[in-house]
Amino acid sequence: MRISRTYYFLFLLLVSGTIAWGQGYRATAKLEPNSILIGDQVNLSLNFSFPSGTQVVWPSIKDTILGNIQVISRTKVDTSWFPDKKNLQLTQKLRLTCFDSGFYTIPPIRFYYRNLPDTTIRFEQTEIQILTVHTLAVDTTLAIKPIKGPVKIPFSILEYLPWIIAGMLFLAIAGFLLYYLIRRRKGEPIFLLRPSVKYQPHEWALMELEKLRTKKLWQAGKMKEYHTELTDILRKYIEDRFRLMAMESTTGEILEDLEEKTGIRKECRTTLGKILSMADLVKFAKYLPLQEDHEQSMENAVDFINKTFATPEIPVQC
Repeated sequence: MRISRTYYFLFLLLVSGTIAWGQGYRATAKLEPNSILIGDQVNLSLNFSFPSGTQVVWPSIKDTILGNIQVISRTKVDTSWFPDKKNLQLTQKLRLTCFDSGFYTIPPIRFYYRNLPDTTIRFEQTEIQILTVHTLAVDTTLAIKPIKGPVKIPFSILEYLPWIIAGMLFLAIAGFLLYYLIRRRKGEPIFLLRPSVKYQPHEWALMELEKLRTKKLWQAGKMKEYHTELTDILRKYIEDRFRLMAMESTTGEILEDLEEKTGIRKECRTTLGKILSMADLVKFAKYLPLQEDHEQSMENAVDFINKTFATPEIPVQC
């Protein structure tokens, strides 16, 4: 009686162990479709699901199966997790075709694995897949017809487009080489660059002030932007005309440098001071000038530039 119980206990352990090893491991294969005409193609999907921590050897399938079924292409083995994040699934799709009619039995495909740290190698295999390949029905009672002649394909510009582009590119290269040789033989430069126009400081400043006037910034309520651009033009003009660091200086520093280093008369310094002070109030104190204040700042800026620039023909007026 004890011996019977002992064997029964061992049998339960063996069964439970076998079930435990089989849990979570599944190999499947599916043909879509499983019936085709000669030369058509089918998909063979291979899937193997297993718990995390398992080493898997993916089956190696040759370019032909059973000698007649050809493997046209195959995807990479894709890995995905199940929602429980404890099991994985490997997937691969093979594209198959066959040029001989008949019934083909694709044998089971084995997936070998081992569940670490156990070194025992086990496997799961897919079910047998049956592929039916049909041939075209031929009516032997009809007379044999002659082979059809060549079919005329309609003209398409797209077929000749690469040749047209290549021809145009060749003509462009040939034309450039001819132009290059002619210019070189004459000793002339290959490319004629248009010289850039160099404006005097006062010319540049007056043009920029006119551009600012046409923008009509203060009329659109952009008073801060208007006075900022106006004073930036004047500061750039002072830097280029008198070589003073006006862009980084305060209003007081600019007026002091003009007095000490340039000899500009008080009249012009006062005009410039009104422009800069008005701009400081607008930018930093949120002062809202009247309409005539905006226009007066523009007129004062033009007047300051006209009186302080100098050329060989026109001396400084201020």
